[in-house]
Amino acid sequence: MKQKWITFILITFLFLLVGCHKKQVQIRFVDWDDTIILEVEISQGETIVAPENPVREGYVFIGWSEDFTIATKDLILTAQYDIKVWSVTFQGINQEILKEEQVIHNMNATAPEVISPLGYHFTGWDKDYSQITGDLIVTAQFEKNTYLVRFVDGQGVLLKEEIVSYLGKATAPEVVAPVGYHFTGWDKDSSSIVSDITITAQFEFNQYQVRFFDDQGNLLKEETVVHGLSATAPMVSNRENENFSHWDKAFTKVHENMDVVAVFTEKEYAISFYDGTTRLSLDMTTYRPSEERALPLPTKVGYQFSGWFLSEISLYEITQIDSSFKGNLTLYSRWVKTEQNQFTSPARGIEFDRINKNPHSSGKGYVYQPQFPSTAVTTSVTNYDWVSSDTKVATISIYSSISIVSAGYAMITATLKADPSVVYYCIIRTSADGIVKATLAEANAPNYVVATFQMSETETIEKTVQKGGFVIAPTAPFKEGYIFTGWVGENQETIYNITKDTTFIPTYTEGQKSYAGKTISVLGDSITTYLGYIPSGFSYFYPYPTADLTDVNQTWWMQFINAYGMKLLVNNAWSGSAVAGSSSSAAHTMTRLQYLYIGEIKPEVILIFMGANDAPSPYISLTQFDEAYGRMLQNIKTSSPNSEIILCTLPSIPLYTEAEQVNYNAVIQKYATENNFTLFDFSTAFSRASSNQYLVDSAHPNKTGMDKLAEVAIRDFMQAIK
Repeated sequence: MKQKWITFILITFLFLLVGCHKKQVQIRFVDWDDTIILEVEISQGETIVAPENPVREGYVFIGWSEDFTIATKDLILTAQYDIKVWSVTFQGINQEILKEEQVIHNMNATAPEVISPLGYHFTGWDKDYSQITGDLIVTAQFEKNTYLVRFVDGQGVLLKEEIVSYLGKATAPEVVAPVGYHFTGWDKDSSSIVSDITITAQFEFNQYQVRFFDDQGNLLKEETVVHGLSATAPMVSNRENENFSHWDKAFTKVHENMDVVAVFTEKEYAISFYDGTTRLSLDMTTYRPSEERALPLPTKVGYQFSGWFLSEISLYEITQIDSSFKGNLTLYSRWVKTEQNQFTSPARGIEFDRINKNPHSSGKGYVYQPQFPSTAVTTSVTNYDWVSSDTKVATISIYSSISIVSAGYAMITATLKADPSVVYYCIIRTSADGIVKATLAEANAPNYVVATFQMSETETIEKTVQKGGFVIAPTAPFKEGYIFTGWVGENQETIYNITKDTTFIPTYTEGQKSYAGKTISVLGDSITTYLGYIPSGFSYFYPYPTADLTDVNQTWWMQFINAYGMKLLVNNAWSGSAVAGSSSSAAHTMTRLQYLYIGEIKPEVILIFMGANDAPSPYISLTQFDEAYGRMLQNIKTSSPNSEIILCTLPSIPLYTEAEQVNYNAVIQKYATENNFTLFDFSTAFSRASSNQYLVDSAHPNKTGMDKLAEVAIRDFMQAIK
């Protein structure tokens, strides 16, 4: 405490002294290099006011050489400095710090090692870092690497070169693909380049779509084909009336998408014309179904042409070629003899007295035989050679029995074997009524008549017919709501035995389903045979001398056919044939059934009378018959699916027992019911007890029996179609 008071007293004293006598002092401020910054004189005790801090480049002013506040004496105050230290920062491409360094003023900084980022190369620093005079940020400088990009084709041929920066995109050149190829791209990516690179163009063979069509636009096949190779065409079937011809364009060495269309040409078929076994030389040798062509009209001296037919046994007349025909076609001519016969009496010939018509020894039918005159050398018929001048009219046996083949005139001669100079003769006339003796004058007179068919009020068709013969009628006109029931002559004449010029008109009954003009084939046994109307080589029963049938139109099946105006295509009847069995005549076999057709022409109706030879056979059981009958029908439906089928039961005849008849008819009725076939029930034609008057033997109907069967067929068919 005492010391503080002493200090206070001294200070007070000093002030008093100063106040009493103030001395002047010199204050000098000088720089580091003795340069006077400020020089002033002030009174002792005054406060010293320093100048602004001096500035020295590269240094930092840190004060004066002495502390000062009050001027007490002369002072030289020298500026004091520290040298400056600068901060130098080295940074990378993304301003990341690579190095920080303190550098004395005006000294050099030391740059760091630089690792270039991927795809770049270091090019230097953006600022000078020597003789540093201030804080400094130095940034590394980089440039993107550049690369050589080469584009080449598939053969290595240079298409383009380009310098591209790192991660840059090269611009690919236009590429022209070689012929047959298409450019599919480059083998390497050119959108982000990171090195020198060779990029190769990629190519693939062109592939084309080849489509095969028919001419209706239906796709048959589609195929992918490599350029330059060939497509493989599909199999193309021929059509009903057209053959596949070719494709509309070639498809070898394919070089574009293609549509190939099948070209069809209408089938051209051969057509030939025959008169019996003689082939005729006519202008028409081929035909196409689409061409509706009139058939040629042949001529023959002494005859009038009456039409073309599908076979010698067919009654289906062909008037023109149309779309209903296909396949090679053979047509057969039919003629009516118009020239007068030139019959003359044989030299030294002696005329028979008459033609005897005697009942057959069986009591069935008649036998026609010439009657020798009373002056004959001998009446033993085996002593003579018997000849008919025209076997197409009549034939004669070695026993002098005459059989009718067709209506007309013929000369029958008997030449004595022991003396050929002895000749007996007569002229005969055959017709549906039988055989009679005629005169030379009658035989040599014109022997034809004209049948006129009234087709409408204004249209008629005329046909020349052999006198006493039958005419193949034209197809009756269609009449809406009616069924054709036959041609009737103006005086009730029939088409079966025309002896004078006659006009025929069509008859009808009410009904919706007319069969006029439809083709029909018959499948049968001996009861449906008739010589000249069944295939060559087939066994026949009719005409039979005692059966009193003189014309095919007297058979039950032809009466039925004519009643409805149908046209016989083929009568496939074989005497002695059965349904079952292994022989070629067995009706269930395709070898037999093929005779229902003529080439590709199928009947519209098939009439089947079979079983009469199966029922009594010890070699065929009912089970075998049943199986064979079903197979027969199936084969027919397969080969001719559009044909309407009619079945017939067995009539009451002694050939088989009543039990056999019942059992076998039950099988036939079963198949008719299952298939909804029309059935002719011949068991109702006549009774077993009365059959004797209707048969010529134990099986075959005579003329009366044929009429009874025809009645049933016509009746049952009318019931079915009505």
